[in-house]
Amino acid sequence: MKKLSLLLLGAAAFLGAQSQSVTSPIQKIGKASAKVIEDNVYTGASAASGNKNKKTRDAFNPSTVGSKEWTGKSTYDLQTNGSMQRRVLQGAGGTTISCGWTFSAEQNVTATSAFADRGTGYAHFNGTSWTPAPTSAIENPFVRTGFGGLVVDGTGKENYIAHDPAANKLSISKKTGTTWASSVLSTSNTSAAIWPHTATSGNWMYLIASPSDSNIHTNGIRNGYFFARSNDNGNTWIDNMIPMPLVDSVGHYRGGGNSYAISARGNNVAILFGDMGTDLTLLKSTDNGATWTKSLVWDFPIDNYNFAGSTPTDIGNDGSVDTIFANDGSFSMVLDANGDVHAAFPILRVIKDGTSTGYSYFALTSRLVYFRQTATSDTTILVDDIFDSWHDCDKLNSVNFGANYTGATGVPDAAYNSIGLITQPSISIVPGSPQKVLIAYTCVMDNDTTIDDGVHPYWFGSSSLEGQPFRDVLVAGSSDNGDNWTFPVNVSQTGHFEEAFISTPEIITGSKLPILYQGDIEPGTILQNDDLYDPEFQNFMILQQVNVADIFTMGADTMSICNQTEVPLGTRDVVNGVLGLVNVYPNPSADIVNLSMKFVNTAKTVTVEMVDIAGKVVYSSQLQNVLESNTKIPVSQLSNGLYLIKLTTDAGTISRKFVKE
Repeated sequence: MKKLSLLLLGAAAFLGAQSQSVTSPIQKIGKASAKVIEDNVYTGASAASGNKNKKTRDAFNPSTVGSKEWTGKSTYDLQTNGSMQRRVLQGAGGTTISCGWTFSAEQNVTATSAFADRGTGYAHFNGTSWTPAPTSAIENPFVRTGFGGLVVDGTGKENYIAHDPAANKLSISKKTGTTWASSVLSTSNTSAAIWPHTATSGNWMYLIASPSDSNIHTNGIRNGYFFARSNDNGNTWIDNMIPMPLVDSVGHYRGGGNSYAISARGNNVAILFGDMGTDLTLLKSTDNGATWTKSLVWDFPIDNYNFAGSTPTDIGNDGSVDTIFANDGSFSMVLDANGDVHAAFPILRVIKDGTSTGYSYFALTSRLVYFRQTATSDTTILVDDIFDSWHDCDKLNSVNFGANYTGATGVPDAAYNSIGLITQPSISIVPGSPQKVLIAYTCVMDNDTTIDDGVHPYWFGSSSLEGQPFRDVLVAGSSDNGDNWTFPVNVSQTGHFEEAFISTPEIITGSKLPILYQGDIEPGTILQNDDLYDPEFQNFMILQQVNVADIFTMGADTMSICNQTEVPLGTRDVVNGVLGLVNVYPNPSADIVNLSMKFVNTAKTVTVEMVDIAGKVVYSSQLQNVLESNTKIPVSQLSNGLYLIKLTTDAGTISRKFVKE
């Protein structure tokens, strides 16, 4: 077990930490917006699907660490804009599990699709079996919702609280037995605070939210923070969306959806606030939210800094532009039985030269920090660093995260709003003496990028750009209440498969850590990264259970992070050499593209489709009784750009990328 030195609240403390460096930090360019809040309310319907009778495949590896369950799918693939809500509940003794996510079954989607059926997907494990994968949202009567969280109220009922953006209200769904009933939450919507994070303790319910309108301020903060609390399970409110006290514009120029985390235990409630270019500010109450104490967890050294503006990062205002360690806008927090705060947050170095609203970041400075606050002390410890040697899986003295982690607008890339290579942590407590602390997070893997190697066509899925890095789910553990930490353990272990949007329970009640995450064959999202929709491999919601003891056993090995295996693509392997061989030439082409195919066995029917980057089918045909064939496809009338050619048979699907020039 490793012990990492305590950190001061500043960048300097990191410069000498973890000397097992493998390569120099790489500077990348970030997009101009500090945070792109996604919840577009579009009208109209998506184009009708041209794909019929296609097989759905369980595209994830069983893993050698614990067990994985495919709980459902979603074509709406943005689960948060920053910090994740709690979306996993574990029953007494860990025997039951409930989980939820933002769900849509709309087909042929793009970033501008209506997602009219968007709501909450839900799955439950009763100790023996899982409920079937949902085909519709739990909201009843239905209202279009999203970006919610799962809690248990004082009556023992599960509650899922999400937002209703069309009405600027919040929706609450309560489960009785196996039935859900939904209603409008009685919180005030005057401030349009529609991005809820919720915590409960007994009959107490606490809400922190940010408005849909960026011009709404609290204490001088754009997209400010509003707080509500109830002592009767949300039926009435003592404080009803009041401006959050103590958090002000000195440390926070702007707030925004999902830029906070909340936890409650007994009479204690704590809320953590922050985003890229702001302080990380902790508010804690010991009297059910009546009064608060403020603490600074991470200091962004320029006060009231507009990260979306064009002011340079000049700390001393001396004309010298500085690089600054900033939190990346995703973090997680939990209160233990003593009322102590445990938090996890990623950081990385950023710089703005003032010549534009954009910024640069140093990807290989991505780090994961643990913070603990007791009644007498604050402790800050470095848990993981992408610069460490254990991330160099291929031992080439570099951490290769691809050439297209970020890209220009309209070009697919792989970065989330939280820009770090290490990001989206979820922290959990395992009660006991001593108490254990676990942090699950998503991390880019060394040299695991989208690439068409001519043998594995579905490794890159429908990716329209090579060199995008894939992520795995890692877990680090402390067996002594956060003082010492294991090396990171790769629990998902899937090469060429994207796993992100991590959520775990606050308190682990059994011997296993349940981890909910979204899996996909394409890095990034359709909503924010210009991904292509793929009807074969939609976004899987995976619930993985990992023995807590295994984390500490495997975490003693510095290289346990690198044990990846390739993703099996369902009941039949559909890679070249098994289904058949497919070539597209010339590529690029201006007028005619030749599609040659040679199958292992005669295909009764072959459906050929060409789709553009928006998912629109621009060419389709069917061939009968094909063993070997060559088809010419006219492309002169197509717009220049990238397309995906798909061949579908009863045995599976092969995809090829094609560039029209």
